[in-house]
Amino acid sequence: MKTSAVRPPTWLRWLAVAVAAGGIFFASVLDPPSSGVPPVGPLGLLGFDKWLHALAYAGLAGALATALAPSHGPAASRSPAVTAALAGLLAVGYGVGIEFVQAPLPERSFSVLDMAANATGAVVAVLGWRLLVGFVAGSRSPSESSEVES
Repeated sequence: MKTSAVRPPTWLRWLAVAVAAGGIFFASVLDPPSSGVPPVGPLGLLGFDKWLHALAYAGLAGALATALAPSHGPAASRSPAVTAALAGLLAVGYGVGIEFVQAPLPERSFSVLDMAANATGAVVAVLGWRLLVGFVAGSRSPSESSEVES
């Protein structure tokens, strides 16, 4: 099966990036919830908010990697590792930028730990994306691989 047959159109992939980035921005500038968020996250490690940061930025990085992955044209020669690195850097940069946006807001604060959680989520997502792309590329038949490369 050709991977292009199941690949969403470009506009839909970039819409997913916009929704993820917009959702993160919206949640980052609103007043934080006063209750309802458990103090400790899964496995009793770190605060629950750090897990939410990691999950949000994993989603953003995954959407970015999918949107940036070339299917044809001059960028098609770009390796999946470069695409993953670019997506990770963009997601981490967005997370750092959001922290600076939060710094002057009265109900928010600048946090290096939040940036670390954002980066962790982004890195885990792009590593997973890269492994998945390698797995899918490795499972193609030789005739499919030559179709994609040409």
